[in-house]
Formats: sequence, C-alpha cells, structure tokens
Amino acid sequence: MKASDLYNPLVKTILKSPLHGVMSDDTMLLTFTGRKSGQTYSTPINYALDGNRVTLITNRKHGWWKNFEQDAPVTVQLRGQERCGVAHLVPADAGALIGAMIDVYHGISYEQAAKLAPKVVLIRIQLN
Repeated sequence: MKASDLYNPLVKTILKSPLHGVMSDDTMLLTFTGRKSGQTYSTPINYALDGNRVTLITNRKHGWWKNFEQDAPVTVQLRGQERCGVAHLVPADAGALIGAMIDVYHGISYEQAAKLAPKVVLIRIQLN
C-alpha cells in the first residue's frame, strides 16, 4: 500500500469539510474526467491562485496531467467552495516553470525549483 492511499482520502475529507481552513490556503481538490477511461478522478494538489486563474505543478511521472493536453472541464474544491473551470497544460520553458514553482510551493528556493524544473509540468485552470 502506498502512502498516498492513506493520505489522499484523509486530505479529500478535510478539504470538503468545515475544517478545510487547516489546509485550503495551499491545497485544493482537483476533480476531472479521464480522457481515455471516462472515469472521474479527484486528487489533492498544491496551487497558486491569481484572481480566477489557478496554477498547478505536477511531476511528469504522474500521468494524470495528460488529461489537460487539450482544454478540459474540471471542478475544484478551493478554500471551502466548489468551483468549475477549464484546465489546460501550458508549454513552459524553465524560467516559467521555476516562477510557477516558487508561486505554488511557498518557501522553495530558486535553486531547488531550477533543479526540479525538467521533471514537472505546468497546468493552469481558468475558473468560471
């Protein structure tokens, strides 16, 4: 059993509850439909919010980001509210990835972000 098998259900429950404030300043729940499977998936993920635009970073090894190679509808549980939007993968150079990681992962250094940049992808959500 992976650690995420225990961690993710607990985080999902907290993010959907009145206790969301303990996590929701930097973690949200992303729900989307698999492009091939048609199944609904929900995953907790760190984010940065700028107005109605949400920025996400994920490791390339996690294949779920491929669902956003084309614009795709999503639902997010964000700071205690369920909101809808459209997510898409953003082709980004190293500089853009580093900047996004610094926005999303508070406290990460430029050097750490630069080291991780080749391993991550950038996803943006435009909220309705």
